Amino acid sequence: MKNAEEAREGGFSREAGRKRAARDVLDIIPENAGPRRATRQGSVVYSIRAPGSQKFLAKEHSAGIVLAPVRKLRASLGSDRVKEYDAPTGCMVINPAGVDSTLAWSATRENAVISISPAALSELAGHEFDAANVELEPPTFGTVDLWALTIAQKVTAELTGKASPNELYLDSLITVFGVHLLRTYTGRGKQPAPPRGGLSPDGARRVREYLNEGFARKIMVAELASVAGVSPNHFIVAFAKTFGMPPHRYLVNLRLDFAEKLLVDGKLSIAQIAFVAGFSDQSHLAATMKKYRGRTPAGYASARK
Repeated sequence: MKNAEEAREGGFSREAGRKRAARDVLDIIPENAGPRRATRQGSVVYSIRAPGSQKFLAKEHSAGIVLAPVRKLRASLGSDRVKEYDAPTGCMVINPAGVDSTLAWSATRENAVISISPAALSELAGHEFDAANVELEPPTFGTVDLWALTIAQKVTAELTGKASPNELYLDSLITVFGVHLLRTYTGRGKQPAPPRGGLSPDGARRVREYLNEGFARKIMVAELASVAGVSPNHFIVAFAKTFGMPPHRYLVNLRLDFAEKLLVDGKLSIAQIAFVAGFSDQSHLAATMKKYRGRTPAGYASARK
């Protein structure tokens, strides 16, 4: 009986310790910036902040995810020099526990902050890697993480909804986010090195997913570079080294693959297929298909007969 009581008391003590650590980030961000909630694993905040600056040393691992583009942020992490950069939607900055950081912004910024206690992350690492000692490796400033953005948007929706935030749901989102950090931003979770001069594995994955979802619309190089987390000048060469072809050719292939599936299906006219696949008109589709696939749309209609 005594042992059970001690175990319960020990559990309550650890729980209280986690909640105290979680409040550290909540104390750093002003109360009037936006709604927040502490959970067993960490804490979450949705904030809109007027131009300003801050310097802090957090006791837990935290990540800020940009929810609306903001230009000319000035930031530093640890002993690194201050860097100025533009932050598009989905841009994420990771601040490991015990590492001081500075940030200054000259325009109103909207973001979500997700923090997780070192104890909680170590516990997750034990399940993920069978080892508790892991070190977070923050990405370069300006890196876009669309997966993290999805979690941040779910957190924001929960904090700003009409109903009272569900702490268990938020805690589960923090847990999932913690696993993402371990798999993506630690040495243990890293994939093999990319081709020299190419995109990082994570950057390549984000670009691939982005193109697969939006290939039918006009996509600018600067847009893809932002998703990959590299400069527009470097992107085209890095993309070609990673995928074996320039971005335009890769995009054309996606459009042609989609058009061919629709042509084989035979439910839409060639003009309709050209439109939904991202070509300007039927002639554009025919010319592009002839150039890269050696046949015309009409050939698919003939093959069905």
